[in-house]
Amino acid sequence: MNRADAAGSPGESLAQVSALRAEVRRNLRATSAPLLLLGGAAAVGELPQLLGQTVWPALGIGDWQTSLLITAAFVVMWRKAVRSGVGRPTAFGAASIVALCLTFSFAAVATIFAGPFLVFGLGLLIAGLVQRNRFLAIWAILIGGIGVFEGFFGITNRLHSPLWRSWEHPAVYMALAIATVLAGLVARWRESRTR
Repeated sequence: MNRADAAGSPGESLAQVSALRAEVRRNLRATSAPLLLLGGAAAVGELPQLLGQTVWPALGIGDWQTSLLITAAFVVMWRKAVRSGVGRPTAFGAASIVALCLTFSFAAVATIFAGPFLVFGLGLLIAGLVQRNRFLAIWAILIGGIGVFEGFFGITNRLHSPLWRSWEHPAVYMALAIATVLAGLVARWRESRTR
């Protein structure tokens, strides 16, 4: 048996290298893709509230709308991970299940009180821990924690009452969403530099 027979044909080796290269490229987006998608979903959900166009702002329906969009983003990432291999499918699958439970079950009451960043934080934390992606886990704790704190009006209640306006609560959420998109853009830039 010679070396060529043991290694396989050159065509098989090239196909294996090409498949490995494609997998590495997909995994390079494992940090930026979730941040960009989740930040975008949160921003789109908060925009109507920020503009004062929510039908039932007193009931927190606008926050539920944002939770719904964040849940949809997790489901899209799960599907994309299954189809193309960006990240680990089990990570986004578990995040999607948690997000669905927080948005559509009895736990939706917790989301109404704690805000949509409860869904964001828990889902991204699970995805980050399963993927062993430290940046996603830290971002989930940081932004999710600030978002839940604001869900209980922790930031806006510290403003003097003459300064408090109805747009400040959604503005804090929008700032968190924009920060997430910016973090995703920075991660995408760093990922493209390592190629």
